[in-house]
Amino acid sequence: MKKPLFLIIFIFLIPFLGITQNFKSIVAFGDSFTDNGNIDGHGFNRDTNGLVWVEYLAEMLNTQKVDNRAWGGARTDQGHYLGYDWSGFHWQIDNYKEPIDKDETLVTIWIGVNDYWDAKDDPSNSVRNIKTGLESLIKKGGKHFVVFNNFDLTLSLGYGPDTEYFDLVPKVQKLTKQFNVELYDMLFNKSTGMVQSNPEIKIYYIDIYTFMNDLVNNNQFNQKPWRGTYKFPDPEEYLWYDEWHPMTSCHKKIAEMVLEKIQD
Repeated sequence: MKKPLFLIIFIFLIPFLGITQNFKSIVAFGDSFTDNGNIDGHGFNRDTNGLVWVEYLAEMLNTQKVDNRAWGGARTDQGHYLGYDWSGFHWQIDNYKEPIDKDETLVTIWIGVNDYWDAKDDPSNSVRNIKTGLESLIKKGGKHFVVFNNFDLTLSLGYGPDTEYFDLVPKVQKLTKQFNVELYDMLFNKSTGMVQSNPEIKIYYIDIYTFMNDLVNNNQFNQKPWRGTYKFPDPEEYLWYDEWHPMTSCHKKIAEMVLEKIQD
């Protein structure tokens, strides 16, 4: 007795349902939200109390290798917010000499806030820098990209009412929204976007802006930095490791969000 054709097709497709892209390596570019410390000659300090999101993601994907090129304080150009002419996004890319295996490597990019956190720079320049960096990475073989927008950094304790940066809150919020709108348009504009111009690439867009807004609005966290508290109390009560950076528990949630996006 012959099986119906639709049943044969369904049986054939079963092995492919729910399969996640099998990435054997991750190459990460970014700033202190991705920097995992001075490992293999890269990075400054780990600005959290444990793993950063890309390390959690590698565990979740069972990835064999993570090459983390991120540096704390990195800007989208060549430099650092403190004035160094190195460590920036373009510098990170220029110093990444290895060819990228387009089918087995996931490239992650989370960068931008160090350009305008003090309300001094134009986010339009940041988006142009990210576009140039993406073009370079595509030439190196990049095909699968995780790209973050930026969350509202004024949610952090660094812009609190008693800080020297409190008066910058409205400006930084406006610049963040501008950055996110222009970044999305640069990536997905139906006429001029990177995806339109490079149909061979896949971009997993991570809306960290909405994620962090929801996390803060839906939870009550201790409004002090965990690292700055006496005797390091229960970390589960805290969102912020220091005045600017989230706890490793938040990094894990971010990794879970990225994994879900990759699996869509």
